[in-house]
Amino acid sequence: MPTVATVCEPCHGLDGIGRDAEVPNIAGQHSIYLRNQLLAFKKGQRKHPEMRYIARELTEREIDELVVYCSTLPPT
Repeated sequence: MPTVATVCEPCHGLDGIGRDAEVPNIAGQHSIYLRNQLLAFKKGQRKHPEMRYIARELTEREIDELVVYCSTLPPT
């Protein structure tokens, strides 16, 4: 598990499973989808206050690490 994955833990958990009805499961999502969504949050193209706050601080390398980690988690 990459260290950067801890930013996801409060909402998505380290297992990629949303803890609330409004928080999607990201475990096992396609890597292209995950990357596109993180970049959209980072650029402000997708609106969500918490995700914008987190994503805007992520480096390209951290995004890559998150994408690989989350896409390889077992889906539910």
